[in-house]
Amino acid sequence: MAEQGAQVTSPGFTYRLLSTVLFPFWLLHAWQHGRRHAEHDYLGLRLFPGRSGATGGRIWVHASSVGEVRAIAPLVRRLLERGESILFTSFTATGLQTIRRDFGDTLASAVIPIDFGPVCRQFLLYHRPRLGLVMETELWPALLHQAARRRIPLLQVNARLSSKTLDTGPFTRDLLTRVLGYFDRFLARSERDRERLLRLGARAEDVCVLGNIKSLRDESPPPARLVERDYLLLASSHAGEERKFLRWRENRASDALIVIAPRHPQRGDEIERDIAAARLSCARRSHDEPVTEQTDVYLADTLGELRALMAHARVVVMGGSFDDTGGHNLIEPANLGCAIVTGPSDAGIRDDIKMLGEGVIQVGDMHQCWKTVDDLWRDPARATRLGQRARERLAQQPDPVQAYLDALEPWLTPPASRSSQ
Repeated sequence: MAEQGAQVTSPGFTYRLLSTVLFPFWLLHAWQHGRRHAEHDYLGLRLFPGRSGATGGRIWVHASSVGEVRAIAPLVRRLLERGESILFTSFTATGLQTIRRDFGDTLASAVIPIDFGPVCRQFLLYHRPRLGLVMETELWPALLHQAARRRIPLLQVNARLSSKTLDTGPFTRDLLTRVLGYFDRFLARSERDRERLLRLGARAEDVCVLGNIKSLRDESPPPARLVERDYLLLASSHAGEERKFLRWRENRASDALIVIAPRHPQRGDEIERDIAAARLSCARRSHDEPVTEQTDVYLADTLGELRALMAHARVVVMGGSFDDTGGHNLIEPANLGCAIVTGPSDAGIRDDIKMLGEGVIQVGDMHQCWKTVDDLWRDPARATRLGQRARERLAQQPDPVQAYLDALEPWLTPPASRSSQ
């Protein structure tokens, strides 16, 4: 962040103009999103944080959606145990619902404002946080600019940047460089992420590598089963991956129900057409359609249920690894003891693959993927051993949350001050 008394660089005229043009569309998206997830005050919360001032001086923790909320939750619990007062925000309605369900009234919960200057100012004036912890890549330029202007220290938790981010055009790269300038400290996952942050202008003394906060062993019981039949899961898939997955199946694991949980559930209609083109029968969870013995594919086009779907899958194939995305979080299925198969695109998960070792199978293409899936499906004991190895490798990792808590110490309330509150 800029030095005390120095001018804080704005996101720039182009972004201000862009946010003004997009504002009506953001409003429409918020309204539709709230309706879709039965969170009818979602739009209002993104525009108006409240009528009377909230209790100021809280630590503001922000995470995008359910997965990120769950990942940073252990750190939030440690902060609460220390007596800190927390404002926990999410971008999605399902993230907000997860916060409310898991934390109740032990903290304040909200969604972040629409990224438009006047709305962001109102949010910060209402909540008046004293510290901001932003999980991973939730980099909203207007909101973070307003926080930096108010001299609210900002720390990026589990900080990461993909290789694709470094290859973006001049406008996006310049905007990212400005946004990174609003942070006081970057608590990075890996040396690779540290190097990328430095290439975008972060100062070396402001970046420290603490490891992946998601690698904490999760001992909580698995969620209830959502699908009664045995199934294999294609998780967090992207456009084109579902079509490729179905096309290469041939006769492998022919008795298996395929469950597809796309990264972006709004693609449900498109994926249903791909399933029909493959001449397979489909039931959609968003339409409350039942799974029968005749169902070939169950399309789980919903948010907030991926962990429950992973927990009871016989095999989990991770999406985002058969295109140029670079893979998705392997720690969550590893924590659940899943038999995990991931593809060749691994730019964002190489450290996870190395850490899990023999607890994950990486394949070179979709043909090899289906051969591996078929082997695991026909040999449940081997699938179980694969999942057990993943959990064992996680159990061997040091406690990442304590490392993050130690790094936050300079910004936390001293014990004497907490006891007098």
